[in-house]
Amino acid sequence: MDKMKKMGLLGATALIGAGLAALSEEKIKEFVREKIEEGQMTKEEGKLLVEDLVSETKKQRLNLEKNIIEKIQNTIQMADKELENLSDKIDEIKIRELECELEKMKSLRKAKK
Repeated sequence: MDKMKKMGLLGATALIGAGLAALSEEKIKEFVREKIEEGQMTKEEGKLLVEDLVSETKKQRLNLEKNIIEKIQNTIQMADKELENLSDKIDEIKIRELECELEKMKSLRKAKK
């Protein structure tokens, strides 16, 4: 696979992870705001909860991104190996076809003599 395509795929994965983290952070803040407004926690408790949850979300996102990138890289390596094997097989088939053509030409030349 082309290196630019590989980097594009990995970059897209990172952007998706960042987008999910931003969405999660906003949802966490919204949830905590509601709990503060309902009087179920203080602003200070809410602030600490947001920090803890956002931190944990970021850790989980990084782990997820790492796992996704590893799986993508493994898949790309497997695909590259498979393409190399297929290329070798194609080369072998072409060589056999050329050898057959050569033998046919030799046979025709002998038949003409």
